[in-house]
Amino acid sequence: MGGVGVRGAPSRRAVLALPAAGVAAAGLVTTAGCTESRPAGAPAPPPVDLAAARAAARTERDLLVDYDAAIARHPALAALLGGLRAHHAQHLAALTTQVPALATATPDGVASGGGPSVSAPATPSGAATAPAAGASPPGSAGAQPGADDSPAARASALAELATAERTAADEHRASCLTATGGLAPLLASLRAAESCHADLLSLAGSAG
Repeated sequence: MGGVGVRGAPSRRAVLALPAAGVAAAGLVTTAGCTESRPAGAPAPPPVDLAAARAAARTERDLLVDYDAAIARHPALAALLGGLRAHHAQHLAALTTQVPALATATPDGVASGGGPSVSAPATPSGAATAPAAGASPPGSAGAQPGADDSPAARASALAELATAERTAADEHRASCLTATGGLAPLLASLRAAESCHADLLSLAGSAG
């Protein structure tokens, strides 16, 4: 029955496919024609755009912190959450490419001024963005003290992240409505991505 379990709930196999399929689709939303940089010597963005970009960058940084904490606390979710977290690093890079002033107007660790690379915020000791090649499998003996991969704890973490993503989507929408035509498409793209992330997290949580 195509990955659908009891009472129409998605099966564990379907959810495990999210990092490779659904998560990749969510990432495409943010990169379709929305990351072109301003040419050298271009005028600074209008104040309303800079304010909107700063707000969006702050939202993305907060999500990175949320994902780092969840990955450290729930290693079994690292494959799924690591992929979503990577999108938020890409979102910050896209914002800085579009509004280079963010490289100096935002706190340290947001972005470098010269390219799409984005430094992650300080992570809890041992937290990972995604399982590295050769690393111990999630939930193995290398789990951090205090880690909790019980079904209830994982479901709670996924629900909290889904709520954070929906809040971020609402914030990006508000920023989009105040921005000019130069920045608004990127903010709309970020809003769509966060909404998709929230749906994926809710789906994963419902699968148990």
